[in-house]
Amino acid sequence: MNTGEKAAQLLKLELCDHCLGRQFAQLGHGLENHTRGKIVREHGEKLEEKHFEERPESKTGGECSICNGIFNQVTDYAEMVQSSLDRYELETFLLGIRPPEELIRKEEEIWEEYGVEHTEPIKTELSRLIGKEVGDLTGLSVEFERPDIMAVIDMREGKDRIELQVNSILFYGRYNKYSRELPQTEWPCSECGGSGCDNCEWTGQQYQGSVQEIIQRPFIQQSKGIDAKFHGAGREDIDVKCFGKRPFVVEIREPLKRKLDLEEIKQEINEDGRVEVFGLKETHHNKPAEIKQLKADKSYRAWIEVEKLEEADLKSLEKLEGVVEQRTPSRVEHRRADKIREREVKEIDWKTEDKLLVIDVQAESGTYIKELISSDNGRTKPSVSGLISQKAECVKLDVTGFHIPGEESE
Repeated sequence: MNTGEKAAQLLKLELCDHCLGRQFAQLGHGLENHTRGKIVREHGEKLEEKHFEERPESKTGGECSICNGIFNQVTDYAEMVQSSLDRYELETFLLGIRPPEELIRKEEEIWEEYGVEHTEPIKTELSRLIGKEVGDLTGLSVEFERPDIMAVIDMREGKDRIELQVNSILFYGRYNKYSRELPQTEWPCSECGGSGCDNCEWTGQQYQGSVQEIIQRPFIQQSKGIDAKFHGAGREDIDVKCFGKRPFVVEIREPLKRKLDLEEIKQEINEDGRVEVFGLKETHHNKPAEIKQLKADKSYRAWIEVEKLEEADLKSLEKLEGVVEQRTPSRVEHRRADKIREREVKEIDWKTEDKLLVIDVQAESGTYIKELISSDNGRTKPSVSGLISQKAECVKLDVTGFHIPGEESE
């Protein structure tokens, strides 16, 4: 049927302006459906598409057998959303609607009878009208991609409740670690599994503190978030210091405040003395995945204990540059696939210091440095131990550089 015929049939149903106009929602530009409904009502069976260029005066509201007067409650719903957002600091929002199932069923019956061409679902219209009023009441902007908060109005079964989905805020930075007794992430107690016991002094943690805890604590306190996630670009062992400024992202979940004083947070973190952070800045939600996939060369300094330091033997360390084969280290084979990986050692230099061999190495991401030294019973070839034909034990290791293409570490 043409536009006029459809209008004539729908007018017999005594629909409100909203529900009538919604059947012609794709016609005309810059009109709300209640305005379209008034146009349909005025032209009836003579309705043509050109009539949707008119701008008759109209207003929201009304009641009919489809909507049960739900458009009369638009302002009430907007005020409910405003009230639920009051305690949050935010700039953007998005509105979701769960309309009563009865309304959806009645609308689908209309579509089955008169077709869906040019129509718009009642859910979409409610979301737009209520969202516009929320914006007017709060001064917030609608954001479709990643709003600060998604507010969902559940209208089903007379619930009329607001559910909030609060998006995290994320901050990027780089850190140094100056302790050899500090894990990167929280480590549950091996005895109690994190529930608390005498062995861990009822902290639930195997170690007192972590890089994660030191960094995220002031973020949580200032943002009033419920908790945080820590995403590091790899990790150093507990007994390894890091001077290479390792990249990280801290993600704060459900923050009440989103505008944080990063200089104040930086000072609080650095005052601990065990960790220092650099270059804190807000970042996007894809950043954790980016740094997890980051393949950056790293530089290390290792202090190695050997039986004797012979210059002729040490000269053979030049052969360490190039491709090395590393079978999964025995210390981690319980949690990683047993396979042989090829990694490139790009630079190596050495000296002696207090009866120790000291080497500086730059290697490809994923190189096991301790095994590059010890050989791990022949699982890494070549190795320091293999080249100098004697046992070599790493007694101290530092990360001294983290080489990200296009990004300076300072």
